Amino acid sequence: MIPSSGARALPLNDEELARLDDLLSRASDDDAMTLEEFDGFTAATLASPAPIPADELLAEIVGTEPEALATHLPDDDREALLRLLRRHRDNVSQQLHEGEGFSPVLAYDEAGRVDGRGWAIGFLRGVGLRADDWSPLDDDDDFADLLDPMVRLADEFDPETGELREAIPVEERDALVEEMIGNAMDAFAFFQDARERALAPPTLRRDAPKVGRNDPCPCGSGRKYKNCHGGQ
Repeated sequence: MIPSSGARALPLNDEELARLDDLLSRASDDDAMTLEEFDGFTAATLASPAPIPADELLAEIVGTEPEALATHLPDDDREALLRLLRRHRDNVSQQLHEGEGFSPVLAYDEAGRVDGRGWAIGFLRGVGLRADDWSPLDDDDDFADLLDPMVRLADEFDPETGELREAIPVEERDALVEEMIGNAMDAFAFFQDARERALAPPTLRRDAPKVGRNDPCPCGSGRKYKNCHGGQ
């Protein structure tokens, strides 16, 4: 499970990110997310208007049921994986709530150019867990195209064949990645009210009409409520 610790979390340093990347690569048989995918997935699931159980999140991240992690990682590594996942998620949550300083984990090529495709894929996987709940975006003129940069980056390669469909020029990629990160923050803000409603405690409802103090007591005594059970 990866529930929040509730405490303020420091961002993972380079060594810790490398450790998390390694643990994810060994968490299952090639089905776990990459570090970049996990970061995008985390941003999307934190923005989600509907809460998602921790076990469901973990199964999607590692590509197997949480109980099966023991077959791939020894106890110390498994505990380290869960600790790093939780801390990174807490830190991303803090950044999104603060609304500034959002620093996604992105992959770069050998020339130092940003990629962004893995992050986009991870974000869309997060949206896909509760796709129907994201539908209000489609009905809002200002946000209907919010996921477009994610889709453009994710669709650069054919997921079935792994073949390049159309190479995105460097300048366009840089702009798409910048737009994608801004849109992720916009999505978090857009669904803020929906998340608060989903997490609010249920309102108590009174099944029977309220009895006034001068009304007959419901017990059938014939006395006024204030002189009977209402005075107890």
